[in-house]
Amino acid sequence: MRAWLVVMMMALAGCSVQVTGAPCQDDLQCPSAQRCTPEGQCVAGARSGEHLLESCRTAMETLARRADQCYGGRTPESYPRLADAESVCASVVASVQAGRQAFVPERFGACVRQLRDLPCGAMTLDDFSQGNLLARCEALEPQAAEGNACGSNLDCQGGWCDTSAGCTGVCKRYVPAGSGCDGSVPCQPGSTCSLNVCRAHANLGESCAWGVRCAPEANAACVDNRCVARKASGPCKTADECEPGQACVKLNADAGPDAPRECRPARGLDEACTPGASECGGLLYCEAATARCRPWRELGQTCFDPDGTKELALCLGSRCAFGAFFQLVCQQYVALGAACSADGDCGPTGACRNKVCVSTWCR
Repeated sequence: MRAWLVVMMMALAGCSVQVTGAPCQDDLQCPSAQRCTPEGQCVAGARSGEHLLESCRTAMETLARRADQCYGGRTPESYPRLADAESVCASVVASVQAGRQAFVPERFGACVRQLRDLPCGAMTLDDFSQGNLLARCEALEPQAAEGNACGSNLDCQGGWCDTSAGCTGVCKRYVPAGSGCDGSVPCQPGSTCSLNVCRAHANLGESCAWGVRCAPEANAACVDNRCVARKASGPCKTADECEPGQACVKLNADAGPDAPRECRPARGLDEACTPGASECGGLLYCEAATARCRPWRELGQTCFDPDGTKELALCLGSRCAFGAFFQLVCQQYVALGAACSADGDCGPTGACRNKVCVSTWCR
């Protein structure tokens, strides 16, 4: 009897062990002496500091896939361009090498799972494009205290990285929730500067008036100054009111801007669509010439409403700005040190500070 039990236990143990080459989604699905590659296979050799750049790229790709799930465009390859993932990861590597940040390889499997399961309410295009969502990765630990040098917000312990004077920056405190603010210094995470006060994010049913943000975990939209649950169907005014993967579709594409709309599943890349109906998912628009969902515009192409159908089409890897003859065209980002009017002028790894572009991801 005892021998039979031993054999059964050995058999069960064998069933739970994955061999080299087995498919995986993260390191936690591989044996301790193996890691999960970007191609999704367990390979010999545990993750280590040598895999930092690969790990950062994997984290950004995981965020891209999650953003694509939330926005419903089925174009995950477009999101890394929106965020300039290579520049973000180059900054992370530089910070780890300088001791401003620590990489904990054994926690990377948990990091990937955290990013894969981020609430869609946290996946704003601003947060994604600026790389802020990497702060949700527990394998990257900030090491820089207040007043110390930093390359990005990820380096600072309980604060943010002020690079307004150039790279590298200096770690400073966030404005605490409930304290006064003017927008020049970020509010503590979980709060928003509203009416010159850092106010906590609102939960379901609470007021979101005056720019207060609905809590990301609430899966809510701000409708008539109140946080309400997103819906899978029914009337809507903006896509934010619809569940992840849904679009707020105009029922009559030829009607005016106030025409009725309703939540419907978003159309994906190259799927048929009606120009002007806003049926396409994230980073897509309905191209009039083909009546298909196509990616946002490229450098040198017209943008914002390129076909005159009220289909929003911004730029990938560039900015939408006025060019010749007051036409909106995708143009290069403003160079560091040059004049700017908004953060978007400076690209995903920059910000407009005192009307000048500065880097927010120093190397």
